[in-house]
Amino acid sequence: MICPALIAAAACALLAACAKPAAPVRALPPGATPEEVVDYARAQAQYRSALASGNDDLAMQAANTFSSISQEILSRQDPRLFDARAVCQRYRVAWPRDPRDARSTFEPQFVRDCEHIEWRYNQATIAIRRDLEMRIAAADLAIIAQARSSHP
Repeated sequence: MICPALIAAAACALLAACAKPAAPVRALPPGATPEEVVDYARAQAQYRSALASGNDDLAMQAANTFSSISQEILSRQDPRLFDARAVCQRYRVAWPRDPRDARSTFEPQFVRDCEHIEWRYNQATIAIRRDLEMRIAAADLAIIAQARSSHP
């Protein structure tokens, strides 16, 4: 009885030792990737087109793209802030409308911490969006300068 189990364990160990190691996963840099910059620029064009045509659904889709790209970049730049906001979002607290009804299962300090985290998160995503917009504007200017230099 012990012999078949021992043989099976040895076979598994041998297979595991001979198997190719998994390819290492390359980590993304903390800043925006070129693909993210292109996607953001595409969303900007989509947003402007939607505003001009009055297509609110398309404008909302572009705004969601802005948000998701900046969230993805922030998750790499500051994973602790990103995770802290996720916790606060999960346990969002609705303050009572009537101040006399101050029953809450959460400590006021937790609520204040979450408000501060939300503020920091918003400031960080705004900075990321500004950086993306500056990169796109610089690329646009470079394209214009190149076009001007090729046409006398």
